[in-house]
Amino acid sequence: MRELLLLLCQYPFDEKNRETLSKLVREVQDWHEMVKLINAHGIIALAAYNIKEAGLEKEIPAESMAILENGYLKSVMRNTWLTERWKDVNTILSNSGIKHVLLKGMALEHTLYGSKGLRQMTDNDILIKKEDAIKAWNILKQNGYLPDIVKSFLHKKMVFEIGEHLPALYKEGYAVEIHYKLSTKNSYEDTSGEIDNAVEYFIENTKAFMLSEKVHLQYLIHHFRKHARSGIVQFRSYADILLLDEKCPVSIPAEFVSNPIQDKKLIYLRAAFKETIISIPRGHRLRFIVGDIFPSLRWMKRRYKCGAMKAILYYPQRVGKLLWLIQSYG
Repeated sequence: MRELLLLLCQYPFDEKNRETLSKLVREVQDWHEMVKLINAHGIIALAAYNIKEAGLEKEIPAESMAILENGYLKSVMRNTWLTERWKDVNTILSNSGIKHVLLKGMALEHTLYGSKGLRQMTDNDILIKKEDAIKAWNILKQNGYLPDIVKSFLHKKMVFEIGEHLPALYKEGYAVEIHYKLSTKNSYEDTSGEIDNAVEYFIENTKAFMLSEKVHLQYLIHHFRKHARSGIVQFRSYADILLLDEKCPVSIPAEFVSNPIQDKKLIYLRAAFKETIISIPRGHRLRFIVGDIFPSLRWMKRRYKCGAMKAILYYPQRVGKLLWLIQSYG
């Protein structure tokens, strides 16, 4: 299974893999389950591409092949839509004199993946200098891009201390994340140099900026390992790194091959919570913990899908997060 997924997520298609891919495709006993797994790893478009390039469509049950091809077409349409929505963000920020750099999916789709819809995406990630990030976030809000419910009023006062990006902004089903750091390891990281030295690129006659391949690779490796620690390991992210470095310094742990999304397991929930705490400057950690354990009632109502009275009854359960910290540091 691992070897097949590795071949299905690669780009461009390599003729020397045709025979091995053909053999592995024929060995699959349940293509219904295999398609579900391919989709869970975020590589349904790449899988359809590689199978068609190898001329193996007839080796796969018609229904399963149709799902793969439909998944690819959906990826093409979504990437086209995301690109058009990004152009609006680009216009707003450019007119305000704010430079931004494309990260991850959008950057890779329109460079290394050749704008073919092969790099599946759900949102857009952009990098902006820290001194411009809040300004950009507020300008986008003024133009109809609105944030989700903030967990706690305490968190509102420390948006630069939590993670690597500001709260995502949404408009008509579109989401954009403004990053101001490339790593959670350094609370005071300055990305000005990377942004100033970004590579100019054109997406359908619209000017865009990308990180150098070396810097982007380092960021993607960091992003992969961070997600792995919190229980998400997909061949999609692996493929990105492989495309930039054929030696690929990361790997897919065996337990994630058949189950790439495990972030709801207690062990990974604890790990993610601990990593978030550690990434926050010491002077802000207590405020974050209090805000996380006792979020706003509005947030609780949505989280537990209930009314105010019932939501209040859930607050004592959240104190259990303190035990995670005690156990993590014990």
